[in-house]
Amino acid sequence: MTTPAHAPSQVSTPEQAALWEALQHEYSMLTAMLTTVWSASLTRVSLFLGVVSAMGVALGFAAQAGGGFGSTFSLFALVALPQALFLGIGTFMRTLELQREAIVYITGMNRIRHVVADAVPATKPHFVLSIYDDERGVFRSQGTGIRVRPPRYRLAFALVQTQGIVAVICATLAGAIGGLATAWIATPVGWGVAAVAFLVTVVALLRYWSRSMAGLHSDIRPMYPTPPEAFDTRI
Repeated sequence: MTTPAHAPSQVSTPEQAALWEALQHEYSMLTAMLTTVWSASLTRVSLFLGVVSAMGVALGFAAQAGGGFGSTFSLFALVALPQALFLGIGTFMRTLELQREAIVYITGMNRIRHVVADAVPATKPHFVLSIYDDERGVFRSQGTGIRVRPPRYRLAFALVQTQGIVAVICATLAGAIGGLATAWIATPVGWGVAAVAFLVTVVALLRYWSRSMAGLHSDIRPMYPTPPEAFDTRI
């Protein structure tokens, strides 16, 4: 992609030269920070999935050692699973923070591309990424699936994102904890508690995620909103 420092072919004043140099530095920094948050998010999720996988193996060994899914297994599971759930919720919260950072960085990069497109109109047709800094513009930027419009089915879109996957795993852990803790009353009661715990956890996490992202988008004041004619523009 053409960087801001090389965008204008005719720089006539020291102020303009300083402007383009500053924009190039800012764009490079935003690119580096975006790469960093994506890497950090992948690391946190990989750690969480690794712990869950190891805990599944450990529970299998506990079942074999205890002669099945009896009281020994339940006691071990009720000690181990809450720790995995705690790690999962922490991973969810941290990846959400990283996503918020990524959106801010993408917004800044889109603004700089818009400045370049305004300064050198001939470059505009060659930008494949968005040059607009509103929510629609962010959805057509890197790391978001390159969508012309925001996703129609927000729930389905959320569940296949990193935070959505972590939320479902956390809800599964919460359901397992609730089911094991109440299974001694009666098996149907345990299954019912497990289902309720799963639904409450996944709804609570997704709702928190949605409110957090909505708050972030409301705090961003677009300088270059997406014009109506850009909605159906082909790449």
